[in-house]
Amino acid sequence: MYDEVLFTVDGSTASPVDRVTLPVLELQERAHLQEWILANPTILGPGVEIITSEYDGWQAANGDRVLDRLDLLAIAPDGHLIVAELKRETAPHSIHMQAITYAAMVSRLTPQDVAELYASDRRRRGQEADTDSVLNRLTTEFLLTAETIRHPRIVLIASDFPPSVTATVVWLSEQHVDISLIRFRPYRLGNQQTVVSFSRLYPVPDVEEFTIGRRPDSPATTTDDPGAPWDEDSLRRLAELGNPSTIALLDLCAVEDAGHVGVEEVATHAGVTKGSVRGQLAGLTMRLKNPAHGFTQNQWPVGINWLPGGVASYSMETHLAALWRTIRKQDTETPGAATTSP
Repeated sequence: MYDEVLFTVDGSTASPVDRVTLPVLELQERAHLQEWILANPTILGPGVEIITSEYDGWQAANGDRVLDRLDLLAIAPDGHLIVAELKRETAPHSIHMQAITYAAMVSRLTPQDVAELYASDRRRRGQEADTDSVLNRLTTEFLLTAETIRHPRIVLIASDFPPSVTATVVWLSEQHVDISLIRFRPYRLGNQQTVVSFSRLYPVPDVEEFTIGRRPDSPATTTDDPGAPWDEDSLRRLAELGNPSTIALLDLCAVEDAGHVGVEEVATHAGVTKGSVRGQLAGLTMRLKNPAHGFTQNQWPVGINWLPGGVASYSMETHLAALWRTIRKQDTETPGAATTSP
């Protein structure tokens, strides 16, 4: 397997950098590796946020305490929880078994449990967090449900993985377990500065990700049936339930004579990253597909055009834009109504 090679560059001279290990650097799993991920949760995926770390509040059905400590619990923009298990060196042969155990325990949580863990973790870090507000954010912005909790993802992070782990992870993936491997590589530069890279080792990109094919005419939905047309009632419901990226997208598209509206503009308006925009807009499709959310529409209320270079440009039909502006104006005029910050 072709491995990572790191160089320092001075003009036309490229000098290889020697790889080291965290023990050699006297860096620890919990005090250092875990803190890097807590500060940069996108290591686990675009738009990911940490729910809690070092959680050990488990008990069996008979009330006995279960002495297991979960390294990291996070949430993805589509509502799925992420169980992350960390090792500062090569992963032991049993790392996947440990993570599966944690995933099984996490799958029995409720949305209220997750909100309490999130709020408690924030308060532990000196931030204000109200459980009810957190629950509302997790269920609206991240689409957290009892069903998404039932199917957590597993992420294993280590400096390397033995064949027994990689072989098992491939098999688990074939059995439809959402599991991935992230490998980190520490380096020490000539000036004694430490550099660490994180890269996804598995699943590897599919061949289709490297090819170019015909673009579908309408990527906004996976079904040819558009469902019911959008009307004032359905748009009003979307205004109440939509995540920040969805609201920002519709706000921008509803502006009279709106020009190009792309992911970058939506990210700026919603105050989130471009990765979060993509994840939250994917969540809009999931929301429309879930009958529990009460929508009879299958397609987004905005259309999409592709500009040169594969850049997406979103737009909204005139009558829907007018309805959306009216709804948003009424919302802002209502005392206590929630608005999306630009």
